[in-house]
Amino acid sequence: MTGTPLCAAVRGCPVVGLGVTTVGRVRSFHEPGMRERGSGWIINMSSVAGLRSVPGFGYYRAAKFAIEGLTDALRHEVAPFGIKVLAVEPGAFRTHAYASFADEAVSETVDAYLPLIQSVRSSMIEQSGKQPGDPHRGVRAVVDAMNSATPPRRIVLGADGYAAVQGQLTDMAAELRAFEAASRSADFPRRS
Repeated sequence: MTGTPLCAAVRGCPVVGLGVTTVGRVRSFHEPGMRERGSGWIINMSSVAGLRSVPGFGYYRAAKFAIEGLTDALRHEVAPFGIKVLAVEPGAFRTHAYASFADEAVSETVDAYLPLIQSVRSSMIEQSGKQPGDPHRGVRAVVDAMNSATPPRRIVLGADGYAAVQGQLTDMAAELRAFEAASRSADFPRRS
């Protein structure tokens, strides 16, 4: 989708650069001490949007997808130093994240997308304060995951998020299997 990303249409924020740059800055500040100690945790806040997208959130999804990729690479890079890395992927949580949409005007550069952006904005305003995820329970789930015998590489938070990610991965696996022959046919022929 071309035009103005939702966050910029409503807020004017540089989502992709901000998310990845912030992760990099925090990492460069804290990682040296963890390497020196030979232990520590890096917890990157991603989102279900890092794994699944919906219309109107392409730029937000791109930022979260970038965090997912960075987190996966980082996990391998710092493991030799005893540092663990976890991506936290919440669904809709009852925070103040949606509250400001009501006070901000929509500015879209492509008129054809204005109805979509307005619809997404209205939905966010309507959901504000009604999201199913409990932030306190979400934090508890993250801490429990960190303290488990085999900590996960990522944790999806919330039943809505879990269902969305499970559906996305099921669809992706089915599509991968359906086009296996085409995928494998792209290699040079093997010599006997």
